[in-house]
Amino acid sequence: MSWQRHVLASRGYLELGMFDDAEQALEQIRGEDKTQREVLHAALVISLAAENWDRAVAIAADLVKAEPKNPTTWILLAYAVGHAGNVEQMESVLFKARKWHPRDPLILFRLACCASVTGRIEEAKLRLEHAIDLDENIRWLALHEEDLRPLWDWISGLE
Repeated sequence: MSWQRHVLASRGYLELGMFDDAEQALEQIRGEDKTQREVLHAALVISLAAENWDRAVAIAADLVKAEPKNPTTWILLAYAVGHAGNVEQMESVLFKARKWHPRDPLILFRLACCASVTGRIEEAKLRLEHAIDLDENIRWLALHEEDLRPLWDWISGLE
């Protein structure tokens, strides 16, 4: 079976919540095919869904090295780091991501979340306002993000 079919099978198992089976499907991939980006992405999604944070960090770090121009891999790395470690480490990853993607609204949004949960409310407001300026949909996201609860009244008043 080709590595693509293993990835497809893995996705099917994942949709059913069968994390072990999803991982086993990827483990059947041989040799150099294990380093295909699609395989690594599938492994990352499984690790995140299974809340295997350390594994998710390792895979996401490899993906960031392989494709630093993809903002999604940076955001997923930050998410995994945040769950595996602490907010300061997550924020550090996001600052590195911002160097590659200075106008990515989701990176700015996540930086606002980091500032908010560490009590830096004015900084969180500035970051969030910049993110909303780049993408108005961030406002809705912010109003549903628990990390930004202290800013919800302020966000509602933004125009």
